[in-house]
Amino acid sequence: MGSFFRNWWRLLVAVALLAAAVQLFVRPSTALEGAEPVRAAGVVLFRPFYTAADFLRGGLSGVWNRYVALVGVSRENERLRKEVTELRERIHETRDAVLENRRLKELLRYSETVERRTLGARVVGHDVSPWFRAIFLGAGSEAGIEDGMSVVTPYGAVGRIHKVHPGLSEVLLVSDGRFAADVMVERSRVRAIAEGAGGNFCRLKYVSPAHDVAVGDRIVFSGFDGSMPKGVLLGTVVSVDRPKENLFQKVKVQCAVNFQDVEEVMVILSRPSVPFRAGKD
Repeated sequence: MGSFFRNWWRLLVAVALLAAAVQLFVRPSTALEGAEPVRAAGVVLFRPFYTAADFLRGGLSGVWNRYVALVGVSRENERLRKEVTELRERIHETRDAVLENRRLKELLRYSETVERRTLGARVVGHDVSPWFRAIFLGAGSEAGIEDGMSVVTPYGAVGRIHKVHPGLSEVLLVSDGRFAADVMVERSRVRAIAEGAGGNFCRLKYVSPAHDVAVGDRIVFSGFDGSMPKGVLLGTVVSVDRPKENLFQKVKVQCAVNFQDVEEVMVILSRPSVPFRAGKD
């Protein structure tokens, strides 16, 4: 116990002497002017401690300043990331608007070539049924749309109006198995009946082996049954099979319109000369 107090006593004496020295060397009074040599020697003696303290203070200040700077950089990076995200969204919206404007212009130009009243409509939904192929338009009976009216795009036929409701119309696609229309080969003028084959395809029925049909031929509507205006493109022949045991050729046609991607269509506001009757639902 005595050694403990002796050690503490020595520590206290050392601290007191150090404090007195600091007061002596740092804040000298006029009474101690004669002790200037001693003070100078003390300054030299304690200079490493002053230098170390100043270095430590400067180091801590530098670390703090760098920390503050890093926080500022992090916040600036976050702000820049948000700006980049917003700019990308604006670019995407602008690109979509440009593409939509281009499609609408094409639709308008095409409508000017059709010698019938037309109505532009937006696609608002697709039938997900595996048996039926249909899309839904955001326009209905209030817009003058009726059953059997043709639906087209500048690229080709889409289908016929199948059911009409206020604010909504169902379009039976040309690829639906219930769809049938009088068509012809644009090159050879060979006529046939086009029937929906599912997916994005149709098949041609009643094509005699003697008829000139080849892969790559464009198939257009004849207009004779009034289901579609004459010359509207149905699609392109992708395969021709001439089985010997069959009376007719098997002709497969890929539809010109990609029904999954179509967003705007044109409804021809005139009833067909031959009323359309779809197969059973």
